[in-house]
Amino acid sequence: MERRTLEQLEAALEAVSKELAPRVEELARKSTAGVLTPEEHQEYAEVVRLNDTLSLLKLQAEEFWSVRAAS
Repeated sequence: MERRTLEQLEAALEAVSKELAPRVEELARKSTAGVLTPEEHQEYAEVVRLNDTLSLLKLQAEEFWSVRAAS
């Protein structure tokens, strides 16, 4: 695994957050109000799952590099 991988994951997380933020905020408001359509619910779940996956990959990459740096 290259150190660049961590930088790419950070960039992907930032891009997802920045580009999808307005839509995610809208879906979150509608979810709180209980007015999501089935399609919106699926979209919201997919965005949350994507964010969770990217976050997990970033944490794993950080752990990999911190262990490697300690060696």
